[in-house]
Amino acid sequence: MKRTLMQLTSLAFVLVLVAPAWGIDPYPITMEDVNKVKKMLDDPRPQITGSENLKVWIPDDVWQSLVYDEEEMKKLWSEIVGFKAPEAVGQIAPEIVPGKYTYQDKSRLPFDKLMPKVFLDKFNPPGEGTPNHVMNYTEIEVIPTRQYYHALPVAEATKKYEGTAKQDEQGYMISGTWRAGLPYPRPSGEHKAMQIVYNHERRYMMGDAFAYFDNTIGMGRNWRPDHVGSGLSYTIKCAGRVWLEPYGYIDARAERNREIKQWRYEAMDPRDFYGNIYLGTFYTDPKKPFSMLVYVNILRRIRKLSSSDKQDQAIGQDITFDDAEGFAQAISPDVFPYDYKVIEEREYLIPAITQDGSEWVDSNNNYEWKGVRFERRPMWKLELTQLDKNYIYSKRYMFVDKETLIPVLYENYDQKGRLYRTQVYANAHVKPMGLFTIFMACSSDFIDVHSTYTYGAAYPALWLTRKDLSLKSLIRAK
Repeated sequence: MKRTLMQLTSLAFVLVLVAPAWGIDPYPITMEDVNKVKKMLDDPRPQITGSENLKVWIPDDVWQSLVYDEEEMKKLWSEIVGFKAPEAVGQIAPEIVPGKYTYQDKSRLPFDKLMPKVFLDKFNPPGEGTPNHVMNYTEIEVIPTRQYYHALPVAEATKKYEGTAKQDEQGYMISGTWRAGLPYPRPSGEHKAMQIVYNHERRYMMGDAFAYFDNTIGMGRNWRPDHVGSGLSYTIKCAGRVWLEPYGYIDARAERNREIKQWRYEAMDPRDFYGNIYLGTFYTDPKKPFSMLVYVNILRRIRKLSSSDKQDQAIGQDITFDDAEGFAQAISPDVFPYDYKVIEEREYLIPAITQDGSEWVDSNNNYEWKGVRFERRPMWKLELTQLDKNYIYSKRYMFVDKETLIPVLYENYDQKGRLYRTQVYANAHVKPMGLFTIFMACSSDFIDVHSTYTYGAAYPALWLTRKDLSLKSLIRAK
């Protein structure tokens, strides 16, 4: 039963009509709408810039309220972080220049000096260099490094409140000192690593309220799918709101409880998990782990997951609740605390953030990743050493982009020091909005030799209110 409660199927569409928020009528889309733009497999069409793209998924007035001058966003964000990425790279292995390469070029060019090992190993035919995992690639295109930027409201809030988020002697953020924006755009000092992780915790992805479709395929060493899942998640920011009124905290309850955000999703596939609904609430208090409630449809009961439950593997996949979006643990001094360190600060060659969404996965060739573009990025590599020997991982490594402040790669080691799981994220950037989202992901298990391919599509859902993420909303499915 515990495994049943922990089922983390990926996310698919459930049509939810709710009362308009802030005078905005609901405009939900369906998975069919997403598939018209780009299917999960064998489809090289561009999701973001396609003819049926994000602009036609949302009303014109909503679109206009979320787009800004790109040059203004670039200028302001470079002032905030203190540099532009194209000017911060190019020193390591300069002979690797923009152009197309195959895995055979690794024998003549120093890709091993420029790529993190996870990406270097995946730069091989399926089954070579790694166990039989999904999303290896045999061809890549190295593109010139681009300058990325966050949305204008995020940048303005980051600039306005820079320096207000305070840390205690151990590095934990003092609850109530963060107001809005990314709290530490230029991490520094004794607790620099923790500041980088806090930026991830307070991240802005697709605005103050958004919906996210998610399809997953899990498979073992023979590349035969043993899990197919889908669902839909809703997320609203409860604090640090910069797009939608009310700004700052969404209501008095959020301010009183120091809530950061709420997250809800409903599983639609596989069929035996249809109607299982999950509700997560995240807090600014470091002594308050995020709360996770699950409506178990077959039991018609709501259950609360403990901190230990959140370590259980999602059935058919290669993540836990604590691994959601890479790292979902509370940054806590009491519940499975870490020692945080920056162990490298350098450029790496990593998958480029897509701005058109044309990358695709080939199901006819052992789920090889096609159309992959790489770029040099200024990065931090963090080491998170777990201080509680009862936790599933002994160490986590996070590779974080210094310009976007967004992690792109996670390596997790078990208590015996073995590489256990990795998560690779191919993020997307919607240029007119300056918004980021998860586009594709690969989660791999190196001990049990299993991997999961995830394909996602997100859009701002400005009509969402507390009602859509309430306890009552957990009991919709019949």
